[in-house]
Amino acid sequence: MPLEVIDATDPITEMVRFQSSPVYEMMLSLQTLRKPGARAEWTAAARAVLPPGLLRELDDLYEPYFNGALFFELAVDYADHDDVPGYIEYIRTMDPVTFIFYCMGRILRREEIAETGLDTDRLREKLRGSEYDTHWMYTHVPLEAILADVPAFQNRLAGLWQWYWEDFFAGQIESLRPHWERALDDKSALLARLGGAGLLEHVTGKSEMLPPLPEEYPVTDIVYVPVYLMPSSVYMFYGYGNITVLFNSERTEARLAELERSKQQLVNVFKALSDGSRIDILRLIAHHGQQMHGKRIAHKLNLSPSAVSRHLAQLKEAGLIAEETHDNRTITYTVREDAINALPETLFDVLHH
Repeated sequence: MPLEVIDATDPITEMVRFQSSPVYEMMLSLQTLRKPGARAEWTAAARAVLPPGLLRELDDLYEPYFNGALFFELAVDYADHDDVPGYIEYIRTMDPVTFIFYCMGRILRREEIAETGLDTDRLREKLRGSEYDTHWMYTHVPLEAILADVPAFQNRLAGLWQWYWEDFFAGQIESLRPHWERALDDKSALLARLGGAGLLEHVTGKSEMLPPLPEEYPVTDIVYVPVYLMPSSVYMFYGYGNITVLFNSERTEARLAELERSKQQLVNVFKALSDGSRIDILRLIAHHGQQMHGKRIAHKLNLSPSAVSRHLAQLKEAGLIAEETHDNRTITYTVREDAINALPETLFDVLHH
């Protein structure tokens, strides 16, 4: 990554660091594999080569646990995020109390979890008694399926990741790195311009730091991780001095500006199509091509020439029609079929990003 000179500073700036993570990319890509969103093309290609047994195992392990989101904090304290096989073994051999500690969002201390004897009812009771309102997430999943045999569940989850990594995802990493690098360059430039507090608000929408969890662990580390194959814009979890922000790598400043332009284009188009007379004019032009000029349209639809002129101007501004002048006098119109054909894709792009 190129050297960045940080002009904007605040107490948060020095806490910020950037990191790419094949580990998080692998875990979140399985979410996308189940619910493609804007990654339908990638999902179709992946599903075409992955064995049905892996996809069934994915559904069984991810669906009951918020599409796998319950497992993301397992990677928070793992040292080398480039070593995916090492991470899988790390999960496989983790002691059961620590495994539950991460799966339950680290809102209960390890010793509190150990006191429950990994009993489902006692653990739920402890979670409900927590001062952190996020406990609801962990009490509304089938904990008994994990707690019945925690090492067996760990082995099953690690087995799914290993199967997916070896059969398919290891071959995807090099094609993903350029996306991560562009995203990190973009966020580094934002940090230089906005400072740490500005970057946090820009990426997460949070204007204030999250409260320490637990109270005696003030935040000292905020790590931003770009993920290309994620179905959401951002995931954020925190605790024990760390805030981890997983963000969509494609949400760069340039991309956000492009999406804003697309949104405004859609607004203009839908405004133009919100009037029945304009749709009638568009239909006439579509059927009769360059035979349609203002006076003929007015006659056909029994509208005043001035009304037709206003409608045509709005259709042109929305990019739905093009005009052509003949003999320096007569202006005829054609429908811009490319613009109309692109509408569903533009709408889908804005909705899913």
